[in-house]
Amino acid sequence: MSPAPVHPLLGRVVVVTGAARGIGAAVAAALRTEGALVVGVDRDPSPEADAQIVADLADRAQLEGVISRVWSEHGRLDALVNNAGLARHAPLNGLDLDELDLMWAVNVRATVALTRDAMRVMARPAGAGGRIVNVISTAGLQGQPGEAAYCASKAAVRGFTEAAAEEGRLVGVHVTGIYPAGVSTGFWDDAVADRAAFTGDKSWLEPAAVATQVVAVLALPPGIEVPTLVVRQAGDVDVGAVERKLGLVRR
Repeated sequence: MSPAPVHPLLGRVVVVTGAARGIGAAVAAALRTEGALVVGVDRDPSPEADAQIVADLADRAQLEGVISRVWSEHGRLDALVNNAGLARHAPLNGLDLDELDLMWAVNVRATVALTRDAMRVMARPAGAGGRIVNVISTAGLQGQPGEAAYCASKAAVRGFTEAAAEEGRLVGVHVTGIYPAGVSTGFWDDAVADRAAFTGDKSWLEPAAVATQVVAVLALPPGIEVPTLVVRQAGDVDVGAVERKLGLVRR
């Protein structure tokens, strides 16, 4: 007789921010397939979530009540996926400070605050431990023209995530930064006027591909850590640049 399948996420309570669309909706759907109870946090209802917290994470008062509400309504928290984020791309000399403040509030402050609050309730010995996944961006690894403020916000989240991972090890909370390259979502509708013209010829990830990696990290046994994971679509490479470099070093 073959052993019964193991479902490590069955019955786990997982909070997913930005769950109404794009990567967040794909993560919520994938988690539900694995038997998790998904709490979707977004300004709009999240069709793939089991429970809803409709909140604007740019609003400090709404932000600070999210984790306490999850705890009061569900009595546990096993994982948090900080996915909510936005971009307003512009040349540096045309940067609008209101848009900078909005990006900083959602991309950085919300991630920091929710990670802090989640770690407080998950931390051992009072808590049972858990996992936090911050969906960042390859823009946090390398600056890009026209994306200076967005890259700054994602680089800030990268630094925070690395520090939080170090602290989390002491209390049984594993923190992972996932860095997707370009993902084909509505994110770009607000970021730039013409995505194709801005990004050029490149290969795009689908949200489900990123979601698969998020779920894989959340399903890892407690003894395994994945501090950093970069996710790219095969073919997302400047072939000409690679060939030029190889030409310079060939003997």
